Amino acid sequence: MAIALRCMVVVLVLLNPLISAGSQQSDWEIRISEGIALRMQGELRQSMEILSAISRTTSFPSVRAEAAGELGISMLQAQLHDQAEAPLKEAYDFFSGTKRGRYAVYLGNLFLIRKNTSEAEHYYREALTLSEQNSEIHLMVGLNQIRLVPKDKRPTQLNKLSEELDRLVDFGNLASFHLNLGNLSRQSGQSSLAYRHLDTARQLAEKGQNNRLHVEAFDALAQLYEEQGRPQDALSLSQQGIAIAHGFDKTLVADFLINLEWRLGRLFKTQGKKVQALAAYLRAVELIESVRQDIPIEYEDGQSSFRTTLEPIYQGYVDLLLQQADNQQPEVHAGQLRSAIDTIELIKQSELQDFLGDRCAVEAVQGGSSGRMPLGTAALYPLLLPDRIELLLETTTGIQHRTINVAASTIRQDAGQFAAMLRNGVDDYLRPSQQLYRWLLAPFETTFTEQKIESLIVIPDGVLRLVPIGALHDGKRFAIENFAISIATGLSMTNSAPSARKTFSSLIAGVSEPGDVVGKLSSAMTSQILGPDTSTDSASTRGLAKTHNLRSFRPQQSRNIPQPNASSTAHTMREIEDLKARLALPGVKAEINSLAKILTGTDLLNEDFTIDRFRNETGSGEYQIVHIASHGVFGGSTDTSFIMAHDDILTMDGLQSLLRAERFQKNPIELLSLSACQTAEGNDRSPLGISGAAIKARAKSVLGTLWPVEDNAARSIMELLYAGLTTGKLTKTEALRQAQVDLIRAPDTSHPFFWAPFVLIGNWQ
Repeated sequence: MAIALRCMVVVLVLLNPLISAGSQQSDWEIRISEGIALRMQGELRQSMEILSAISRTTSFPSVRAEAAGELGISMLQAQLHDQAEAPLKEAYDFFSGTKRGRYAVYLGNLFLIRKNTSEAEHYYREALTLSEQNSEIHLMVGLNQIRLVPKDKRPTQLNKLSEELDRLVDFGNLASFHLNLGNLSRQSGQSSLAYRHLDTARQLAEKGQNNRLHVEAFDALAQLYEEQGRPQDALSLSQQGIAIAHGFDKTLVADFLINLEWRLGRLFKTQGKKVQALAAYLRAVELIESVRQDIPIEYEDGQSSFRTTLEPIYQGYVDLLLQQADNQQPEVHAGQLRSAIDTIELIKQSELQDFLGDRCAVEAVQGGSSGRMPLGTAALYPLLLPDRIELLLETTTGIQHRTINVAASTIRQDAGQFAAMLRNGVDDYLRPSQQLYRWLLAPFETTFTEQKIESLIVIPDGVLRLVPIGALHDGKRFAIENFAISIATGLSMTNSAPSARKTFSSLIAGVSEPGDVVGKLSSAMTSQILGPDTSTDSASTRGLAKTHNLRSFRPQQSRNIPQPNASSTAHTMREIEDLKARLALPGVKAEINSLAKILTGTDLLNEDFTIDRFRNETGSGEYQIVHIASHGVFGGSTDTSFIMAHDDILTMDGLQSLLRAERFQKNPIELLSLSACQTAEGNDRSPLGISGAAIKARAKSVLGTLWPVEDNAARSIMELLYAGLTTGKLTKTEALRQAQVDLIRAPDTSHPFFWAPFVLIGNWQ
């Protein structure tokens, strides 16, 4: 995990006054050497500042090219992959011979990271050809080419490289090469070879006073021993690595120090030393928070930092906190529960950052909610741990804790089946609905009654994001009949302040008859829309989803939502007409016309709802409600999340770029409604797209749907919701609750299929 600059503008450092237009080229080269040295020390931010300044300022073409190339290497190490390509290419194009070969290696590495193996191999082969006599480049290429070899064929290559490396005794990166070869050997199951090279790296780093590499070597050796089932040795090496790291600036080795403390926590927990384990986890969490803004979203192997490191550390810390909390004195107990909620909030922040691929957007809204819960309001945090569910309920009187001894796998299975039943309109949903109620809400029934809870905010975990909590049933009534229920990705990312306005200006946009957008759909999406329904889900064949007019591409939406920005295809006139027919939303026209009579503002229907017109309208920043009734999908990432305008596709980033008006920043949109969008079936990350849309649109709340909604039900919900809001007497969540209850009371729409998919995320007031 390389720590990189993320959410701050890189400020160019002032160059040494001695360096001017008349300076000698060697002066610039000294500065380049400083930038390289800083990179090797882990000071990536300063390295990039210096090298960027040189490449912009120098009048020497060769210096400019070299500074650009080294900047690209620093960016690559900092996981700034897209930014690294241009400066690396600049150096590669300028130089010839061994220098060109050096930058070819890093371009190969970049394409290897991007999983483009043919391009990676091209650059590696060129590097070898250009640098026949350069042992260092040959080793660099060899180490990276091993990653392209199947694991069962790696031992031969590893031994060959080991022999080559053993013959080298005198160049600066020797310790780094031993470390890389040791790690590759460990990952390939060659433990004895791994130990030899990792220990050599440790000795060389100590001798050369390379502090960062010294700590990294201890971390790698400890990992090797942990994997071999030698916990005491792993513990000892981890403690030694931590001691060395504390001898100098911890920020330079924060990534390895986090790993070392996390390992201590795991090992102490395994030994039953929960106090020591909790302390180690706490130190790891505190380290993460000190550098989290700079932790890359994606690791070099394509895994996300959230899934690989952040979530397990945060979750492990909360696990230990809650195991010990109930045995503490009241003051300590309350503090530990507060720490648990604060850490869960960190999990939610990191998870949304991971989904959006952007730390900065989430950092901008962090800390939105503060203070105690209002009277009559409760926030529920269910946390799925492997062996149990931990429930935390925060009300105005404090935090309560319940433990439900049911495995997370059981919860995931039941919640997933329940969500699928509702999505397909299956009738026998009450058993799982009541079971989930018993697990999630029943443990706090007494509190709900005693504190007269009317508004319930749920911060769901994992698969629970796919479940409409309002559809849980206590045996007599649905939860939505008892509470106004809203969802929050995290309260720390929720602007909970009530609106000072009682009237709202609204922008209402919709597509009932798609236009030029159909010609811009990718071939994969076109195939999905036009292809036959091959679903074999038995539940779907007997549910309401097959018999009603859904706001969906097809009655059965594929679980694999294709990317809208994939290569598009040329369509025949017949295909275009077929696409338009499949994508038509007849009820949207009636919805837009109806809402135009309820809300004050501007309405854009069909040809009027173009990207440019939408941009012009939102550019005024005068709208408090933005309502979009058009096809949209929220997939497992921002790349698979989009909304369709009449003429083009609107991505989440596109939505953000359209809503940049300064007035929106000072006075956020109160409500963004997406009445025809849906989440990808079975993907528990897809509802994060609705939260992401709120952040991208700078909206305090967003109303979305968990599955393709029935046309008439959608129109009824929207009419009732906005009629309630315009009275000025109802909160957003209460207006939605009343609209949903009205559908429950009507015989034709009482099934949760009709009313439950509508979820309010964010500000509930």
